[in-house]
Amino acid sequence: MSNQLFNAKFIDLDAKTTTKEETIKYLASLITENLNDKDEYISAVMAREAMSTTGIGEGVAIPHGKSSGVRVPTVAFAKMSNPIDWESLDDEPANLIFLIAVPDGGNNEHLQILKMLAISLMDDDFKEELLKVETDEEAEKLLLERIVG
Repeated sequence: MSNQLFNAKFIDLDAKTTTKEETIKYLASLITENLNDKDEYISAVMAREAMSTTGIGEGVAIPHGKSSGVRVPTVAFAKMSNPIDWESLDDEPANLIFLIAVPDGGNNEHLQILKMLAISLMDDDFKEELLKVETDEEAEKLLLERIVG
């Protein structure tokens, strides 16, 4: 896992979007420099959402897509100023959104990233720390320490 995965440029700690689709498009716009084709990537994420929700519960959603529209594995992160309905498994709105972008290819890198995120996000202390960070740089540092190691 490279440190390109998380970057302060790909983080918004006060995101103002109001729907799942708007949030996915907004987060994809944050990571444009790591995409070949933003629209193709967004289509892949929306197709994945249509299969089943990526709202894992307890205020967390991890939308993701594997697409030739992605150049390098990247994660965008948003803390929502107002939680949004993500059709989560526990019917709670989501306020911590992680968008995973992975290039098309044979490996399952997105599954590794998903697994590391999901495991870390089960830790209430980690979630509290994420909710308390005040700068994009603090969020980047926390995510790199916890997820990349």
